[in-house]
Amino acid sequence: MDKLLNETVEIARNYFLKLGFKNEQIAPLIESGKRDLTKELLKLQKLLEKHYKEIDTINLSLHALKGLFLTMGNITIADKLLELHHENVTSHDILEIKKILGI
Repeated sequence: MDKLLNETVEIARNYFLKLGFKNEQIAPLIESGKRDLTKELLKLQKLLEKHYKEIDTINLSLHALKGLFLTMGNITIADKLLELHHENVTSHDILEIKKILGI
């Protein structure tokens, strides 16, 4: 999970620069984004450790993470989460989610 967060922070820094943000504007955006990502990743990790029957809650978390990754410019991970966000999450999907997110 730490590797993904660090990669996303670097992507976000470059993404925000390309959007025209100044360095002093970028730092609080990254701090906020990293905090929100960490919180949601830990929430999803706990959901996945408990059991897979909370599909609606897992999907809500995947949706939130997809949005956070998009906001921070990590389109690759957001797209992967979009593919896994559906009504019939399987045990294979759960393993893939854990692999992608490093949890």
